[in-house]
Amino acid sequence: MLDRILEDQRSRLAPNQKLDDFFNYFTASTALQDLDLDIDEIRDGIVDGSHDCGVDGIWVLVDDRYVSADVDRHKNLRAGKIELVILQAKTSTGFQETAFEKLHYHLPILLDMDRDVSELADSTNAKLLDRTGRFLHILEALASSFPDVFVRVVYASRSAEPPHPNVRAKGNRLERDLAKIASGTKCRVEYLGAAELRELSARGATVVSELVFIDTPMSTSLGEGYVCLARLDEYHKFITSPNGALRLELFESNVRDYAGRTAVNTAIGETLSSNYKDDFWWFNNGVTIVAEEVRIAGKKIVMKDPQIVNGLQTSHEIYNYFQGVGQHHSRSILVRIMVPPTSGRARDGIIRATNSQTQLPPGALRATEQIQKDIEESLQRDGYYYERRANYYKNLGFPLEQVVSMSRLAREFTSLVVGEPHVSLRFSENLLLDDSHYYRVFSTDHDLDLYTIVLDVHVRIGEFLASFMEDKALLGDTAENWRYHLAYMASFTLTRLRRPTQRDLLNVKIEHLSDELLESMMSVLEREYKASLRGNRAQGIDKVARSSDFTRRVRQATVATRRFQINR
Repeated sequence: MLDRILEDQRSRLAPNQKLDDFFNYFTASTALQDLDLDIDEIRDGIVDGSHDCGVDGIWVLVDDRYVSADVDRHKNLRAGKIELVILQAKTSTGFQETAFEKLHYHLPILLDMDRDVSELADSTNAKLLDRTGRFLHILEALASSFPDVFVRVVYASRSAEPPHPNVRAKGNRLERDLAKIASGTKCRVEYLGAAELRELSARGATVVSELVFIDTPMSTSLGEGYVCLARLDEYHKFITSPNGALRLELFESNVRDYAGRTAVNTAIGETLSSNYKDDFWWFNNGVTIVAEEVRIAGKKIVMKDPQIVNGLQTSHEIYNYFQGVGQHHSRSILVRIMVPPTSGRARDGIIRATNSQTQLPPGALRATEQIQKDIEESLQRDGYYYERRANYYKNLGFPLEQVVSMSRLAREFTSLVVGEPHVSLRFSENLLLDDSHYYRVFSTDHDLDLYTIVLDVHVRIGEFLASFMEDKALLGDTAENWRYHLAYMASFTLTRLRRPTQRDLLNVKIEHLSDELLESMMSVLEREYKASLRGNRAQGIDKVARSSDFTRRVRQATVATRRFQINR
């Protein structure tokens, strides 16, 4: 049964991927579904390849939020929890002792604060070094918060049988060793066989949610809207997934970041934990929820695609409260629920109005801008599904390469059109969508067809790299350091111009990006990487790829290569 599910999803989501590669994505998205990671975040953590030390995927989270390249944005939080998730996914039909033997040897070295990165660089792929480095950086930066540290090792296979006692014994040994990473670290090894993977994948993401109310909700005559009181413990159930994690997908249209221990949030927390007999909603403005559809069923309000557009800080404090003592269940919170017209204008207006009271991080409200709607409509005509709101098309099951996030489009546009592949690699989502960079990518001055060209070029390069890596190992063992620089080179090789304009790029033909041309481009890029690393191996390919000097060097080498026939 699992094999049929795998083949069905592979043919639908990633028909060009080999089963082993798709199994990594499938198990990661299945095992991590309660963390509500988007496609880019799931892929960002997959490190499978040569020199992967037995690790197929690794993700770092602070208070259930994924830690991306911009590690520094998490350093000022007073974190309650740091979590490291490590995935080993094998298509074998059994759990094997050797899987734990590799992890047991490599992980204590990779997760050692005193590790020698230059020494490890020769035997460890660059992406794995970077992701484990993120964890160590966060662990050190947030030590003063005394967060709970959790390490979760997921071993997934197609096994129809539970793991043998010998396998479990080695898993238990790994748990004990990884619990020594930091004081108080808790480690858990999970085994996902065929039955577990089938059950989890069938569960999927929750798209309909229920909230139990106290008394009959008040409704309005103008449009569909309700106001009600809900007990704190019932509201906590509404915002919590079955495994006890905060459902971050409920806050996609709100401020993305919990503000931490600010004066306001401290006051909310103190009100929750006080012994006052006064009700909580007397002292709090409550929450506002926008939903596509709402119906009353007994003592429940059933909502389709609910979004908490105001009340993120309150929701986090309630969640934190129930992680601790969680008493006073009889106290309640004020909840406003609205169903805007399907045109989306009223919904966007509510989102903007309710969120404008709080300082927003870059990109939080970009989804409502007309340029974003125009891009979504334009790309859909060309077979791409643009996620103005995270995970919308992903949850509908569209092919992975055709589902495009805002940050992915910004990253790929930056490399091909803006001509800064080092920025594509170096910038986090926040920096990409900050005003200083955002308007270089998303502008009504750009022809909408240019966005399709950008995606087509990167998809073609991705397909080529996947095929190339079957026979040869890339320098650095990770494709991301090659993808954006190859796209940058393509702006010259496809136009045969030294300074191509956007109009020039609109006229390129993707079929001209042949395997022969890409192999020649790879040779030039590899030569420049080796030259940059010569005599300074310690800096590593990651640092080289993210420098503007290397981008200039790549341009000079590309336009100077005769076989590319770049004459003017």
